[in-house]
Amino acid sequence: MILKHNILAIRMSATPLTKATPVNLAYHGYWNLGGHDSGTILNHTIHIISHSYTPVDDQLIPTGQFAMVKGTPYDFTTRPRQDEASGRKMELWTNQPGVQFYTGNMLDSVKGKGGVTYNKYAGLCLETQGFPDAVNHPNNFPSQVVEPGHTYVHVMVFRFTAA
Repeated sequence: MILKHNILAIRMSATPLTKATPVNLAYHGYWNLGGHDSGTILNHTIHIISHSYTPVDDQLIPTGQFAMVKGTPYDFTTRPRQDEASGRKMELWTNQPGVQFYTGNMLDSVKGKGGVTYNKYAGLCLETQGFPDAVNHPNNFPSQVVEPGHTYVHVMVFRFTAA
């Protein structure tokens, strides 16, 4: 990890030694632009540049299909990413094809920094990665299998600004 000039860069890599290996690393950092003890992220807005999403089955496993985001609850294509109260803004770039947007809806009385208790929606995750379950959908999702001697590289760059 590198933090410099309001930019946090994260690079993860893996190189299989002797066998082809599925690799799909994800960074699960929680963010609350209002501050870790400011309550929920429900006052944040988000903009995700994506025209499609990967539907899941009743076990939350991707079906291998793509569906259009337009007009669905997953359509974040028109809103800017900013916490209105603090004026803070976070941008994220990655070299991976997918992102899972998690709103912390399963957090329940988790003890955190400074003894603060985190409940539902206390933070959000933007988990960039290859498509989950790609190994079982080789005709629809890019392969996440890395051959011996080749290196999987996952880069995320977060940029923070304030109004």
